[in-house]
Amino acid sequence: MKRPFFLLLASLFSTVVQGFGQNKDTSFTAMISKEWSLAFYGESGKKQSPSARQQEDRMIFYKDNRVLSIENGKKEHGSWQYDPAKKLLMITDNQTREQTLYQVIKLEQDQFVLGYKDPGGMLLEIHMLPAKQ
Repeated sequence: MKRPFFLLLASLFSTVVQGFGQNKDTSFTAMISKEWSLAFYGESGKKQSPSARQQEDRMIFYKDNRVLSIENGKKEHGSWQYDPAKKLLMITDNQTREQTLYQVIKLEQDQFVLGYKDPGGMLLEIHMLPAKQ
């Protein structure tokens, strides 16, 4: 099942930033700004490993609030904003100007966990690790 990571990657091209302004949380910016790869995702307490096709997929966050998604060799560009009060990460697609919100569950130098509620209300957890360790 590759749907949660696909949703994260696809959201880069389906998001619009409205009302967030500039990112003021510099420690968050410093920690998110790197290349991340999918470690696993969880749904209803079950851990799912990435598929063989997802092994090379990447999310690259930059300090200037740009983001690059690489999925199946296809590169897509967007931007990101973080609301520290709500712990929400908004990713905006540069092409479609649509937005997707993620709950930041955990962000450390060696681990990044996002929560995404699918249209059915199910919380999907996306667990990522730095791609270059």
